[in-house]
Amino acid sequence: MSRTFLSIIYIIMCLPLAAQMVEVSGKVKDLTGRPVPDVIVKVVSGKSTLAFVTTNMQGTYTLSYDHAKAKDGAAMLSFSHIAYANDESPLPAPTKGESPVRVVHDAVLLPKAVALKEVKVKAEPLRLAGDTLSYNLQQFLGKGDVTLEDGLKRLPGITVAQDGAISYMGQGISRFYIEGLDMLGGRYNLATKNIPAEYATQVEVLQHHKARRVDSDEESNDVALNIRLARKAKFKPFGQEVVGAGTRPSDLLGLVGLTGMMFTDQFQLLGSAKFSNHGNFGSYDLIDHNGNGQVSALAASRLNRWGGGAPAIGEYLYATNGYGTLNGINKVDSTRQLRVNADYAFERNHNSYETTTWYYMPDGSAVAVDGLHEVISPLSRVHRPMLEVRFENNGANRYFAETLRLQAQFEDNECPVQTDDGTGPVLHSQQRKATVLSITNSIWSTVRMGRHKFSITSDVGFNRAPRVRLSFDSGLAQTAQSTTLSTNHRTSFNISLGSKWRIALPVRLAANYDMIETTTLMPPSASAGSSTLPVADGSGQRLSGWTITPSVTPGTEWRSANRKAYVSMGMGVQWTNLLYNSDVSNVDSRSFLQSGGDEHSVYSSVFLTPQTSFRYTFNGRAELALSSGISHSVGDILNLLTTPVLTTYRATSAASGIIGKSSQWSTSVDYKYQVPFSYLTVGTSASWSQGKRNVLSSRIVNGLSVENAGILRDSHVRSASAGVNISKNILPITTKLSFTLRGNWGSSESMTQNVIVTTYTSGYVTDLNAVVAPLSWMEVVVHGHYSRKATRYQGQHSHYDITRADASVAVYPMATLELQMDYNYVRTQIAAGDYKHANFLRASAQLKQKHTVWRLTLDNLLDMRQYTYTTFSLTDRYTFCSHLIGRTLIFSCKLNLAK
Repeated sequence: MSRTFLSIIYIIMCLPLAAQMVEVSGKVKDLTGRPVPDVIVKVVSGKSTLAFVTTNMQGTYTLSYDHAKAKDGAAMLSFSHIAYANDESPLPAPTKGESPVRVVHDAVLLPKAVALKEVKVKAEPLRLAGDTLSYNLQQFLGKGDVTLEDGLKRLPGITVAQDGAISYMGQGISRFYIEGLDMLGGRYNLATKNIPAEYATQVEVLQHHKARRVDSDEESNDVALNIRLARKAKFKPFGQEVVGAGTRPSDLLGLVGLTGMMFTDQFQLLGSAKFSNHGNFGSYDLIDHNGNGQVSALAASRLNRWGGGAPAIGEYLYATNGYGTLNGINKVDSTRQLRVNADYAFERNHNSYETTTWYYMPDGSAVAVDGLHEVISPLSRVHRPMLEVRFENNGANRYFAETLRLQAQFEDNECPVQTDDGTGPVLHSQQRKATVLSITNSIWSTVRMGRHKFSITSDVGFNRAPRVRLSFDSGLAQTAQSTTLSTNHRTSFNISLGSKWRIALPVRLAANYDMIETTTLMPPSASAGSSTLPVADGSGQRLSGWTITPSVTPGTEWRSANRKAYVSMGMGVQWTNLLYNSDVSNVDSRSFLQSGGDEHSVYSSVFLTPQTSFRYTFNGRAELALSSGISHSVGDILNLLTTPVLTTYRATSAASGIIGKSSQWSTSVDYKYQVPFSYLTVGTSASWSQGKRNVLSSRIVNGLSVENAGILRDSHVRSASAGVNISKNILPITTKLSFTLRGNWGSSESMTQNVIVTTYTSGYVTDLNAVVAPLSWMEVVVHGHYSRKATRYQGQHSHYDITRADASVAVYPMATLELQMDYNYVRTQIAAGDYKHANFLRASAQLKQKHTVWRLTLDNLLDMRQYTYTTFSLTDRYTFCSHLIGRTLIFSCKLNLAK
């Protein structure tokens, strides 16, 4: 015991000798008294550096070091800067037993004259300033890159999806700026696919982006992109013209496009027109990644468009598409902007595929019936005009914005289906026509009063589908029409309680009016009971009413003094009220309904919606974010559409007549790690969700007929997912490596053939991508993909997997000529022990000249004509065989129209 006590006393006595901490601070100025930032301040002893730091914008610095580590007890404080002469001063030795010691040392640096020899200046590939990463795009470009999109794919942490959607470290961007102006909104493909790569100098990744200046003191998880242009791309118009021709089996191909744009500090303009009868040459340009591209209505969604059969690889769609668009933004002054976007788009798509369906048919031993085989050939024509006008006043103390958007969609859809039950093929024709009109107006206003803010938001929308009609060769027809008036008004008080705490009190009122009317028509020659589907001539239903939901969500936010930690908590109260009227007519005994007439449905309930989130920034490299909350949803007017509605030649659908309610608890965690100057990004995420609902989906299969409905019964839904993505660039060898792994698990309930079934699903996906330039005249791209999905229910186990390997080799006999060969291999599992293989080969040659880019492409050289794969939907299994387009040749020329 005494030895232990003496040891403790000895250790305590030695502690002051173990470390003698000295804290040094001060300010660095020049001869004029101005502060000097970016001065490297070091504490050195002999050849050892004990501590170092860099002065901030005010020229101040603070550092700490252990004087016990100084050689012979001597330490020097040194100051160095590229534009000033070095300076050194000795540091005093601290008194023994005194820790920490605080030393204040100011310095005045003398300018130095530097005689420079002839040098070549090369911009750094990356700059970091606060939350902004600025990439020098030209340092990352490959020899074959033509468009801005080609260059973005090479940047660390940035991913460009097949449809052009941009994400950084797995998170989609919220804004796309060109020289600080958001001209295109979510339709930024117009810029990425049409601006030449050499016209962009910098790509800025804006992390924790705040689009509104009035929100500068709030937290944000948004990521935005800003493109800086070269001098030759500013203050004068430029553009490009594209023409091309080609051939494929039984078709001649052509494409033409003209794009012009101009960018100044105050005004930007982009106009484009394209037309092609091959691929997505024009259609992808107008994709709205903010979700505003498609317009729909109750009637159009209830009688949905036919189609599908899209394979994971290979060209399968015979497409004709074209558009014309004009986009402009004018910066009135330092805060006000006016933006106008207008376009008209046309698409005609046709494809063909075969599908075999296995329905789960419990008969006591849980077996599956023989598959139903169909050959489906959907054809659709869609016209989409759109006009949007937006005014924004983005001031530091006042924000105001208003957006008026007019949209329409005119659809014509045909979907012939051929079936064969062993007695011979039977052709069923289906036609659909739909018109949807939409107008929306949104207003946002925020006023800052000192440290407090008051906000008002108002959204008003009117949506009308005058008529949607499905027609079948049997003479049956289904019609529907709908009207929706939606209003959403919100106010919010944000009260700041010092530098750490904030209280928010948002109040919201949503009031929506909906009307939908459906009618089923039978041919005059049809007799009662002639149809195997549960419909009657003239049977229909008219629903109308209001959904009124006031809510209030008081919450609080806390930030640490060093801004590293952030916590928010809120408790929402939501009062949902539904008031609907239903009028049912001409319903016979084959219907799901027992009687017709007028009915009134009233529903009212109060829900609590707690939410919490947490974020901690460890340093400039690592960040951890967690969020959790409970949400509630209540069904809409379609829950009361109990009259059977025809959806295909052999299927009907009817709602339960019960207002569906569901509750869900969700939680997620995300961790991001990046080493910008090592061009490394790592992102991990995990999420869990579980919920319950009071309506169970039900399906009854009787021969070729399928009846979908719902029953009043509580059921559960659970899901979990986790993933990791890594990206690394190695600039000396022009290489980018990326890896993604994601897994998921889920559980849900349904009713099949009057039997309640619990279905468990699981799966994972892994992708590996490598872009390597082993030699100056060669580039190799390799992509590996493996995914596996499994389902389990009632003692049945099924799974399928897909293996895909892609390789591309580009050779540059000279700097302007690219010769490329692409090979794609796919192996898909159709059923247990049954696999299908597909091989694709593609070749291209591209010649880049000063004002033109010539390109010759030979696609599907092996003439693969089909691609087969399997999917699951709860207890059912579907095998698709998509018919592919054969060998295709395209020759194109892109002409740079810049002066």
